[in-house]
Parts: sequence; C-alpha cells; structure tokens
Amino acid sequence: MSILWTPSCAGDGTVQLQQLQEILSSPPGFIRSLDDDGALQAVEEIAATIPDEDSILLLGIGGSALGARALRDSLACDTGRNLIILDNIDPDTVESQLSRLDLTRTSILVISKSGTTAETSAQLLRSIAALEAAGIDPDQKIIAVTDREKGPLRALATERNWRSLEVPSDVGGRYSVLTAVGWLPALLVGIDIRDLVGGARKCLEDLRHAGVDHALIQWVSDWAQRSASHKTVVLFPYRDRLRTFGDWFAQLWAESLGKRRDLSGTEVWAGSTPLIARGVTDQHSLVQLFMEGPDDKQYLFLDAPIEGADPLIEDGLADLHPDLEYLGGKSLGQLRNAEREGTIAALRWAGRPVSTIELEKLDAAHLGALMVLSEMMTVLAAAALKVNPYDQPGVEAGKAVAFARLGR
Repeated sequence: MSILWTPSCAGDGTVQLQQLQEILSSPPGFIRSLDDDGALQAVEEIAATIPDEDSILLLGIGGSALGARALRDSLACDTGRNLIILDNIDPDTVESQLSRLDLTRTSILVISKSGTTAETSAQLLRSIAALEAAGIDPDQKIIAVTDREKGPLRALATERNWRSLEVPSDVGGRYSVLTAVGWLPALLVGIDIRDLVGGARKCLEDLRHAGVDHALIQWVSDWAQRSASHKTVVLFPYRDRLRTFGDWFAQLWAESLGKRRDLSGTEVWAGSTPLIARGVTDQHSLVQLFMEGPDDKQYLFLDAPIEGADPLIEDGLADLHPDLEYLGGKSLGQLRNAEREGTIAALRWAGRPVSTIELEKLDAAHLGALMVLSEMMTVLAAAALKVNPYDQPGVEAGKAVAFARLGR
C-alpha cells in the first residue's frame, strides 16, 4: 500500500512531530475505535440480517451521511443494491424518494449520534408514516446507529426492538466514518470494511515511526507557516470517484478549525476555508481565479490511477478535422493526465503553493488510510492554531433560534 504525498515546501516540522507523538501517545476516540474488532463484528452481524434485494435508505446529515457517501462513490461494488442517502429536508427531495421507492424492498438506516438531530428525526417520522401507509411494519425495516445509552433514537430503538449499532461516545460525527456510521452502509454496498480498517491501521503504524521528514509533518508545518496569509485550502481531486471525498473533507476541515476562541479562551476567530475543485472540470471555472486572483490559497491535488476501460481515440476519427489530429491515438485518461500536470505546473510557475497526493490504487485499504491521514492532518492543523478540533459551538446559536420557532 502506498500514498505518495509531495508537500509544496519543506517546513521545519519539529513542533508538528512533537504534537503528532503526543496525539498518538494518548489517542483520540477516532483512533481507538479502529481497534474495536467487536464493533466490526457487530456491523457484519447486522448487515447479514438485511435482505440482499433490499435498497438502503440512509437518513442522516453532516458526519452521519458525508462519510457514507464518500465511501459509496469511491468504492461501491456492483452488488445490485442501491444506497440512497437523504441528508437534507427539502420536501421535494424527501417526498420524491419516498414515493419512488418500493418500500417492501427497502431497509431504512437512520444515523444520529445524539439521537436528537432535528432533520434526521423529521426524516425518520416521515419514513415511518410512509411505511405505515403502505401497510408495512416500520419496526421490521429500521436499523438505528446512535449513542449506546442516550437520546430519543436510542430510546425508540430499545422500546420498539429495532436492530441497532453504537456510535462510540468519544467520537464526534465528522470523525465517525471509520466506525459503524460508515462501516454499515459501506458493507451493504459491497465494500470490504476490514480492508478499510486495515489500511487505516497501517497508516497509523507508519505515523508512529514518522520523523520530521514525513510528508504529513512537512505539509502541516508548511501550511501553518502560511495559514495567516493563505486562509483557503483547495482540494483538487482528479478522479470523479473521489469528488464526494472532498465534501467529507470540507466538513472535517471547516468544522474542526473554524473557532472563535482558542484553547485558552482568547478570542481569535481562527479557521481555514476548504474549497473543493473538480479536475478537470474546474480548470474551466476556478483556475483563472487560482492563477491570477489573490495569492491566498494552498492547493492539494488528489489523484489515483485509472484502472477501468480507457480506450484510445481512433486516428481516423481524429482526422475528421486538422485541429483534432493531436487526439488520435490518445485516451481520455491520457488527456486528463496531461491537463492535470499542466495545471499543477502552471500554478507552480505562478508561485502558488501546490502539493500532491497520489494513491497507488483506489481501493478500500488506500481510502481507509487516506481518511485517517486526513483526520490526523486536521487535528495537527488545529494544534497549530491552538483550537479544539472536536467541538462546534458555532452551530448551536442557529439551532437555538430554529428550535424556539418550532416550540421546542
């Protein structure tokens, strides 16, 4: 297994290495959860109870949905099973999905760590109503993933004898993809979750032996030195299968680093804005800004080899017009690679800080490693900013207003 990470510039790294060692010596919940083989087995046992012909309707929002979508889009096998993810409450979308599904052949997976998430609760109640209207017993269709003891979702699961799994109490939503939150939906679409976890474990073992020259240390060190002037991180995946990995990363990065106060309580208004660009599409929309706009961004290109069909364009077709001859004998993948390399070179010529991450293969082991590497990168960035990467006090004010209007 190999992830080639080339930072834009070498930083000192001494401070970041010390912080990494401190984190690994007293690991946070998202690292400890990777050693919970009992939780993996529980996921496999629940998955075995779900009929192969069933579609899966996942109800969740934020970290309860973004990781599952990234796993599905990056790795899902052709199992014939459809995983539909409802992570919003737009009535058009919700009601359209509920009306289109054959509910007799649909299992409903509801995910909320707290069990109090308003949007997920509303989706669940609408789904129960739809099942009952179709003459289907909801208790036979619903699987809950939530806190082991607390919250209304756990209470419902216990009272109505729903199948259920636990979210570790010490793992926040945006760090929960490598727990039952991500494992169950991944397994249901044919992803080998033991390979996923194995890749993450190998990545952590590599980090335990890291020195100051490790790519993660070098990247965070360089990022920290530039963070005051380069407040945006552009993640630029060049595989469509990795596009929604970018959405998962955006929540992880933004919610972990955007903080009004630092660890001492001082008002600092810290943060770094993630911007997800799509290669090659956004060469035709965002690269003009990247090249000639403000030099306030750091760029991280993400890629993996093309392993599927990539036929050559026939010379005869390219001869249809002289301006198309250069495409003869080339494939779409070759064109994509040339454009990626050209964009990287152009940004570097413009003096922009560009780093690259290249996966040896886009499979479960490499994606598991990439996800835990991204989590560690985020926690180290938070250490550089001296903020708490695990809370999100800024989202509570909006919730309070919404709940007041709803009479809660």
